[in-house]
Amino acid sequence: MTFEELEDLFLSLEINLNPSTFHGLLCGQLCWNDEKIDSFMTESADIFSISSDRGMDADQSLRELYDEIYLNLKNSNFTFQPILPCDDAPLSERLESFGYWCSNFVSGLADGITGQFSFTQESKEALSDLSAMGQVSDESNEDDDDERLYYELVEHARLSVQIIFSEINTSINEPLS
Repeated sequence: MTFEELEDLFLSLEINLNPSTFHGLLCGQLCWNDEKIDSFMTESADIFSISSDRGMDADQSLRELYDEIYLNLKNSNFTFQPILPCDDAPLSERLESFGYWCSNFVSGLADGITGQFSFTQESKEALSDLSAMGQVSDESNEDDDDERLYYELVEHARLSVQIIFSEINTSINEPLS
C-alpha cells in the first residue's frame, strides 16, 4: 500500500491522520509481536472512532497492510520501506512525514519493551538515530543536496528498522537455556 492509498482510505473513513504516522507506529509494534492483529484492529477502531459500518470497509485493507508490513520486515532481502509521500510531493512534506514516521516507530516499539529485553549496542545506536530522525526539520531549500540527504536519511532509517527487528525476533525465537 502506498502513502496515497492509505491517505485515501483514511479520508474515506474521515480519519485525519498522516499515513506515515500510522505506518511508523504499526511497524514499531510489529517488531515485537505479529499476532496482535485483532487487538490492533479493535484499538484502531476505538482510537479513530470508526463505526462498525465503516470499520468493515477498512478492516480488510488494514489487515492486508499489517500482513504486508510484517512480511517485508521478515524478508531477508531487506524489502521493507517506510510509507512516505511520493517523490513528486514537496520535500518539506516528505521530511515532515518522515519525522512523523520515525517518532511513531519509536513510540510503537516502546509499547513492547519489557524489562527483560536488552538491546545490543548496534540496536541502541539504530534506535537513537531513529529517535533523532524523528526531530528532523521540514525546512528545505528543495535543491539536489537536500534531496540526496533525504534519501540517505530514509535509507538509514530503513536499515535501522531492519537491525532492530532482526535483533528482537532473533532474541524472541532463541530457545531458553
